[in-house]
Amino acid sequence: MTCNRSLLRRSFTSRGLRPVCNYGTQCYRRNPEHLNEHAHPWDDDYLFCCEHIGKKPEFCSIRKLFEWADNGTGRATRERLQSHAWPEIQRLAKDVGPLTDELWSSLDDDGNGYINFGEFAEFTTKMRVDLPLGLDDLLGTTNGTSDLKCGVFECPCTKFVMQRRRCKYGATCYQKNEEHRSSFSHPDQDDWETAVGPGGKEMCRCGHKKKLHASAACGVAAVPYPEYWSSSSLAASSSAPDSGLMRQDEFCVLPEVSVDMTARLKQLVDATYSDVTTRDRQRHSGSWMVPRGFEVVSALRNENSKLWRKYCVKKAELQQEKKTAADCGFEWQVFSDVLTTRFWAAYGDRLDAEINEWYLWHGTSNSAAHNICRSDFKMRLAGSATGTLYGRGSYLAESITKADEYSREEDGLYTVLLCRVLGGRVRYTDERTPDPDALTRECTQGDYDCILGDRIKISGTYREFIVFDTENVYPEYIVRYKRGELFKSPSHP
Repeated sequence: MTCNRSLLRRSFTSRGLRPVCNYGTQCYRRNPEHLNEHAHPWDDDYLFCCEHIGKKPEFCSIRKLFEWADNGTGRATRERLQSHAWPEIQRLAKDVGPLTDELWSSLDDDGNGYINFGEFAEFTTKMRVDLPLGLDDLLGTTNGTSDLKCGVFECPCTKFVMQRRRCKYGATCYQKNEEHRSSFSHPDQDDWETAVGPGGKEMCRCGHKKKLHASAACGVAAVPYPEYWSSSSLAASSSAPDSGLMRQDEFCVLPEVSVDMTARLKQLVDATYSDVTTRDRQRHSGSWMVPRGFEVVSALRNENSKLWRKYCVKKAELQQEKKTAADCGFEWQVFSDVLTTRFWAAYGDRLDAEINEWYLWHGTSNSAAHNICRSDFKMRLAGSATGTLYGRGSYLAESITKADEYSREEDGLYTVLLCRVLGGRVRYTDERTPDPDALTRECTQGDYDCILGDRIKISGTYREFIVFDTENVYPEYIVRYKRGELFKSPSHP
């Protein structure tokens, strides 16, 4: 069963909306009864409960701030951003003026008419909104507790330290065992004056719960880069001055891959080859003829700091949504039979099959591929090269032959991108004549994140995957190749 945020809202409502704790982030109570009966700023249902009673919420992360502006689809319109989040951004940041047309255009950098969490996180980090991202557990940035910073506004705490309780015996205490000394403070220790709260492993010296602490690398700076990236990229990342909010030096490099990696890409091309032709090939090349194969000539790996961060934030967001959905009894349909993903699993990073993360091909020109790797897919241009059978999105394929139908020759070579793709909640369709406008609305305004158009079931050709958010795709490799001899395949009409 597909689950989106509106279903979660109904789930919270059906269970009964809890009263909001009046103390919010300042609440020190740890007894299970209170925590179960009242909603707190770190709880999944906190914002729903606040909205129900008309209470202005407290925000302990950028993620929570965005959810307050979310219109129920994981996307925020300009109107919702203006009314729900902008006053808080102006309060937390410095020198942020009104939401002008120019500023909105820079926020909606892919031109699809709304902003998602990745775009919001990039902007709030740039504006120095000093809040944690709110996805640390999924990004792998909570290494123990020593690097956790308090997310409560104006709290000076930069490092989680367990709040100990005062030993009732004070200076006369004779206990020497390690467990007692680690749990209780004594007059000769530097936290004696502050050890006045309930204490415990879930409470910090600053007086705020551990749940309100997150990685000291606030905003999108919490996203790590792949260890296998080239030394030049990682050096740029590690040597960049750190503002405490965001690494200052963005980078975008395209190193040539090794001979071994080129050979593996060649194997992937061979493994995903098919001799089936379609109307799209005839439409784009003027011929139904199909190449007998493809010869990989060269490949570059895209190492783009900004695009990688946006992709990882979106991935973590989907992982969180799936976990929340599962807790509410909703399951996502998983498509684990994607050809490119199954073959490339031995060579690429481990993907998260539970959120339908795949490797897919995207056919294009060499110049367009470099533009995409530099500045991402532009949704305002989507569909201009491939058609709009399933709506104006970015079209990807598991078969190299299908992607090749959209590839354009430059300097005697053709080009495809091998992309990481976040399918999320998939709208599957095997309709012969789908309604592209309705499908687009289901993804941009409704329950789904992408479309899987199954033309294998309809006509024995290919499956296509269509996404509408640039953050759902990371273009990882530019592959240049030659077409083999053209021939009339058995599928020729």
